[in-house]
Amino acid sequence: MNIDNVFNVRTIDLKEIFVNNQSKCYYIPAYQRPYSWETDQIVRTWQDIEYGLNQLDTSDDFITFLGSIITLNDTSHKSISPIVRGEVPSPVMLIIDGQQRLTTMLIFIIVLENAISNRLTKKLIDSLGFAISLDISSMAYKSPKASGISKVQSYPKMIRAYDDQWSTSQKEQYKSPIASFLYQYIQFREENEFHGRDFQYKVNEEEVALEDSYKKIQSNYKTFEKLIKKFLEEDNRHLHEKMINNATQLGIEKEILDKFINDHKDDEKSYQIFILSLILRYLFHRVFLAEITAKKEEYAFEMFDSLNTTGDPLTAFETFKPKIIEHVKLENYFDSNAKRDVDIIEAYLNFDVKKRNKATESLISSFALTESGEKLSNKLRDQRIYLRNFFKETNNKDGFISNLRTVSEIYHIWNQAKHANYSTWTQVADTSITEKVLEDDTALTCLQFLSEVNHSISIPILSRFYGQKIEEFNEVLKSIVAFFILWRAVRQSTAGIDNIYRKLMKHGIPICIEKNPDGGDRQVGKLQALARDENNELSVENLKTAFRHCLLREASDNIQIHSKDEWVQKLVSSDIYSINKQITKFMLITAFDGVVSEPGSKGQVKKGIQGVANTLNRHFNHHFFESIEHISPQKNGFDGVSDERKHTLGNLTLLPQINNSSISDKPVKQKEKIFKALSSLTREDQDKAIQESGVNFNENTIKIIRDSEHFPYL
Repeated sequence: MNIDNVFNVRTIDLKEIFVNNQSKCYYIPAYQRPYSWETDQIVRTWQDIEYGLNQLDTSDDFITFLGSIITLNDTSHKSISPIVRGEVPSPVMLIIDGQQRLTTMLIFIIVLENAISNRLTKKLIDSLGFAISLDISSMAYKSPKASGISKVQSYPKMIRAYDDQWSTSQKEQYKSPIASFLYQYIQFREENEFHGRDFQYKVNEEEVALEDSYKKIQSNYKTFEKLIKKFLEEDNRHLHEKMINNATQLGIEKEILDKFINDHKDDEKSYQIFILSLILRYLFHRVFLAEITAKKEEYAFEMFDSLNTTGDPLTAFETFKPKIIEHVKLENYFDSNAKRDVDIIEAYLNFDVKKRNKATESLISSFALTESGEKLSNKLRDQRIYLRNFFKETNNKDGFISNLRTVSEIYHIWNQAKHANYSTWTQVADTSITEKVLEDDTALTCLQFLSEVNHSISIPILSRFYGQKIEEFNEVLKSIVAFFILWRAVRQSTAGIDNIYRKLMKHGIPICIEKNPDGGDRQVGKLQALARDENNELSVENLKTAFRHCLLREASDNIQIHSKDEWVQKLVSSDIYSINKQITKFMLITAFDGVVSEPGSKGQVKKGIQGVANTLNRHFNHHFFESIEHISPQKNGFDGVSDERKHTLGNLTLLPQINNSSISDKPVKQKEKIFKALSSLTREDQDKAIQESGVNFNENTIKIIRDSEHFPYL
């Protein structure tokens, strides 16, 4: 393998990057984030350069290294949009990484050139000549046009996809922050060669409101101006002397240097022009970057991800977005359904910016399972390739985009469900769906539970029914929770449950089997693969049938569940407290809903009338269920509950944390009286229960009991 067919790596100076091939221009793809460097980064960059200037008299090969850039030579101009064929610079280098550095250097070059030009006169041009370096700097930010009759016969050296367009004056447009900045300066310099006028970057307030980068460029330009002004002050004369004495290292011929020292050094304006020119020459000859030019985009991203150890890598969705725009066509995009879908996806991913990368990984992995039944890793490279290739191959690209939006909506309400802040749902998700979930207390509790146990493998199924069978979504929620509880509550391990969901999405269940009352098997139906590209005919009943089949036949541990009695027999001896505490809580919450004590029994319940104990109601105070309490304590137990059975469901209840802490491992007889007090209907009954207990409870325990709410299920 010849590595040159994959990457070309060079360490080059800014002159090589911007000037030596004057027609070479740079293109910022749409997926790149906006320019965002802050003042402290500008100051640090200048300090690095100033330090290098200081080293001129001690090291004739000292350089300032600014890091690396990764580019891709787009020879066929596939990435350029909008485009006027035949009127594009060549070569065009796609910036995969390094936009921030290159933009900052262009700003600084223009600051220096503008500062020199402001001080120049025709007389000084003739006398300083080669030293002023403007012939070099002017080639750094502009490139000659291939054709056209524009008054400005140059392209901006760098533009951004969709916002900008290289072309003749009739069609050219430069709206992005960097392109508008460069274009304004090119126009300014054409009109104001050497008249002492100062360039001011003008920004449109409406554009600033949409993107902060305009202000960033304006602010950083002014910061560089202030730093240069300060550098020219008397306090830095010692450093200026070093620069002058070593000017030949920066390409100034000795004859020109001697002429400056003899004829111009005492003239303040000439002096400042010469110092500014030396800084400009230092930029071009002593400021270096490592340029990595990739042969393919996937290679470029692979290198970018490997090198980018400190910053946020571009997510798979950010690099996929241009493919969506390309499909819809730029001229149609802003009024398209695709854009509305993209806006919803981005609203979700940016809902918590700190978690954006992780949220994107989960979204794309679940989406792949939803769309095509693929088990996709969270590796960035795999996700980028999947989105690009599958989108290219699918015959329903609009459905692909819509499905991705649907999965993002599910993730949004999923993540917010546990926070009980349902007002945020409508910021991203379909209101007609979210309202249906909120109207059904049991479905809402199920969603909260699935989110709490992080059963995200079920999101693809939810996404499929969310998108096409709105009225059945709540039923699917409940079915998934029922399946999960039935499966997980009687096992110490997951027994391959994730693979069950993947099988349902990728292959379905061609033959669903159930048990007859006599123990024989019977075929009861089938389930087509649920992935969107396989099945658009969805049925909740078929899904339930498939779940029952899976309980019977699909477990990797060979445990078969085919009836309620069989499941209960397995559950009564299950160490459920140790298996999963969230499952334990949910089962107890469900068991307590709508029941009352059975008279004459201990621990038995029967169904009560409507409203007697609504634990699955959103208005019920769920802090009751903060912690799981052992009825017979883990210590100081009694003979009726052995150590082997102390973690089973029958020995567990729920309490707020403060009650649990106060009861702790008290003997069971004391706990029985406290439970009686907590479930009393009046203060008199409560005091009587405490007094008749014969236990000398401390004041703190009594206060906690009296401050507690009524616990009917105890």
